[in-house]
Amino acid sequence: MTVRYQGGSARLYAKDVEKPVADVRYQMMLTQATKFTRIKWWGDFSSGKELKTLGEFIIEFDDGTRGEIVVFSSGAASNKNGRFQYSFNGRGRLGGGNFRSHGKLTEE
Repeated sequence: MTVRYQGGSARLYAKDVEKPVADVRYQMMLTQATKFTRIKWWGDFSSGKELKTLGEFIIEFDDGTRGEIVVFSSGAASNKNGRFQYSFNGRGRLGGGNFRSHGKLTEE
């Protein structure tokens, strides 16, 4: 099994209303799909904005790739260096598509 590491900037969207919630910096790990397993991806991100609710979001990476994630905290959300730290698990595949929600960031 091959593990790939990736990091950079992304934008977080509310899943149900498809509105931008926060700009984030992320670090992610991905495993390649095999004959017996599906692709898995997970990681951490930080945001200058505290997420008032955790759960399902859409994340769109700086290269246009997007996917559904479940955001959680391993305890109380921490404010480290003025940024809030969160973890996520990817759901399903990563891909492109026509999902582009432009506009101002919303209060979440």
